[in-house]
Amino acid sequence: MKRLLVLVLATMLIAGSLVGCTGSDKVSGTLIVGCPPISGDFIYGFGNSSYDKWIKDLTGGYMDTYVATKDGELALNKTVVKNVDTSVDGDGNKTYTYELHNDLKWNDGSAITAKDYVFCVLWEASPQWVEAGASSTNGDSLVGYKAYYKGDSPVFTGVKLIDEYKFSVTIAAENLPYFYETSFASVRPLPMDSWAPAAKIVDEITIEVPVAGQEKEEDPEMEEKTFQGTALDSDSSVWTLKDNAQGIAGTERFSPTVSCGPYIFQSFENNAVTLKVNPHFKADANGKTPKLEFVVVQAINQKTDVDQVLNKSVDAVTGVVEGEKIEKGKNDSKTKVNYYPRNGYGGVFIHCDFGPTKDLNVRHALAYLMDRTEIIQHVLGGYGSIVNGMYGLAQWMYEDNKTEIDALPNFVLNVETANDLLDKTEWKFEKDGKTAFDRSKAKEGSDYFRYNAAGEMLAINHLGSEDNDVTDAVEMQFLTNCPLAGIKFSLTRADFAKLLTHYYEGHTLTETGKEPRQFNTFNLATGFTVVFDPYYSYHSDMYYVTYEDTEHLKDEKLDEIIIKMRSLEPTQVDEYSAAWLEFQTRWNELLPVIPLYSNQYYDIYGDQVEGFATNPFQDWSEVICEISKTK
Repeated sequence: MKRLLVLVLATMLIAGSLVGCTGSDKVSGTLIVGCPPISGDFIYGFGNSSYDKWIKDLTGGYMDTYVATKDGELALNKTVVKNVDTSVDGDGNKTYTYELHNDLKWNDGSAITAKDYVFCVLWEASPQWVEAGASSTNGDSLVGYKAYYKGDSPVFTGVKLIDEYKFSVTIAAENLPYFYETSFASVRPLPMDSWAPAAKIVDEITIEVPVAGQEKEEDPEMEEKTFQGTALDSDSSVWTLKDNAQGIAGTERFSPTVSCGPYIFQSFENNAVTLKVNPHFKADANGKTPKLEFVVVQAINQKTDVDQVLNKSVDAVTGVVEGEKIEKGKNDSKTKVNYYPRNGYGGVFIHCDFGPTKDLNVRHALAYLMDRTEIIQHVLGGYGSIVNGMYGLAQWMYEDNKTEIDALPNFVLNVETANDLLDKTEWKFEKDGKTAFDRSKAKEGSDYFRYNAAGEMLAINHLGSEDNDVTDAVEMQFLTNCPLAGIKFSLTRADFAKLLTHYYEGHTLTETGKEPRQFNTFNLATGFTVVFDPYYSYHSDMYYVTYEDTEHLKDEKLDEIIIKMRSLEPTQVDEYSAAWLEFQTRWNELLPVIPLYSNQYYDIYGDQVEGFATNPFQDWSEVICEISKTK
């Protein structure tokens, strides 16, 4: 499961407009979608903002071998795959062999072939791509992944190029069964001839390695060794995968050129990304092609986003959650509204490896110092529900377990409980580090705080986004209630890009010399994919892996439950649902996030827009071929 972080109610500049013209009768018009700030990472592997991902999907998506449907299922992409066969060997490894259609093209008109799919796995699973700053779990279920990813082997044995339009991937027996098995087998292409023109794919490679026993010596004697398996090689004496990866990370990341999606990247200027229709795009998984010539994603002021749809500065804004805005959009004759239960939730996300929030009791105390109902009323105007775990209202697992989930510990404002919890921590003294903390002295607005025996104050530093109603609500709650439990709470506002930098990279800031680490908590919202596999979000294997275990939590019991969840046959629906409930129960106990709400998402768009068929499992960028705009 990949979590896509979204900023609720952020502010940036007002959108401009773009009018496109085309000689084609099939595509016309420009769709302008307003959003919070755009980070500028436009290829997979960098960043995790939903708004940047729109661009990634529109330009680099749609060619996966398996895709998500509107019903939240994974289905074979028959636009891409002509045929797929599966087989299991004597060791239990399972191979998916794909035959591609021969009419797929990159936006420059060149053919998309099997080598582009194999190249994607070899490239993104390589240690050189990680060294270039990217994060990827591509191929991590396949045979030979660990040795290749760690650099212990130059070949990847779990992927194979068979001929021009045929290739295979082999899932390792140790990773089977898996509830979402086809997600392990799903592959997408990267443009090999564009990204690595000097490279070639080989099925064996000979390289120099240290003579056995000399691997750790400073100047070992070398010998040639041949490895059997799929690898990237080159006839060029100067080509290296490391240099190639570094080059792509510094260029394509910010301005992708050769791509396969329905749209082509044109520019990122004045806080707006402009895309133009890809004339060589075959079709989406439903056989449909784009109807719009241009798409513009524009950062706008989130306080006035719906107003900008009403005055036609932008054509659409998505994921609206505030009741006042929703009512405005519903009641205006110039707008249309599409709504659906959210496949995600919002909350106060906590770094569990840093400062006081390393302590479970501190995290729980913070939860008891919030009135979540008041936040929902203040921000959402009643268009939301309190959640007690890591789930969204659209998930079938929640519907299956609703009674048990709703019965989980429900964190309500209770200052006494918060103080009881904090008395169990090291922060149970006054400033001298000896005198017991006296909760009767803790008053709103006072500077009577808790300390540990070393004289360190119990302080929580929160980073929120600018001009954000959720940030305002969190600040109001914590500034009022934290002093009642002896916590010094401070809040800093930043733009969304900076917030994500601290959230994702906070643990590396000091060691890389960027700035001291300082923030414990962040208010964010996250959306889920159709594959709900919390391994990547919370298993200890992902600890300190960039963009993965972002709350930096380690727990053996949670690890066991996660492995139980994923180690099921796709047919074991009841067993998966039961394990999901176990996961939510343990997650609630550990509380890496104070869950606030899940809700209905409202997409509000102008009356000239048609086919804005978003749903819990597909945002507008994934149904772009349905959308058109009248003049």
